[in-house]
Amino acid sequence: MKEFFLSRKFKTGIVFAIPVLLALLYVFRGNIMGLSKYLGVCVFHEVTGWHCPGCGNTRSLRALLNLHPLIAIHNNPAMPTLALIGVCAYIELVSDVIGKKIKILPRSIIFWYSVLGLFFIFYILRNIFPVLAPIPDP
Repeated sequence: MKEFFLSRKFKTGIVFAIPVLLALLYVFRGNIMGLSKYLGVCVFHEVTGWHCPGCGNTRSLRALLNLHPLIAIHNNPAMPTLALIGVCAYIELVSDVIGKKIKILPRSIIFWYSVLGLFFIFYILRNIFPVLAPIPDP
């Protein structure tokens, strides 16, 4: 089974499938984001008045799907960061398929712990400075 996931044919299929899936996601973004009304409110925010690490993720994803990256970053930087990591991983995969393997994403655990630490600090600061809080829904 492990050989299948590492095979060139499987990787090539992924390279072609991802743009198709992203195009479908963009075309049906209205229908997909319409499902967000069923998510409910953040219980942590309702009880404490503080923003949890997940507060603003839906609004951030909506902004990304509507091609507004700055609004997405303001609402919650996790979604744009994950999107950027996904793009870098896709570029690495494409380079592997065409035979010129490149590494864009850092492989150091210290780097990833530092990124998590920055997110942690941001999530604390957004509860201290209202300018960092997610943009409220209209």
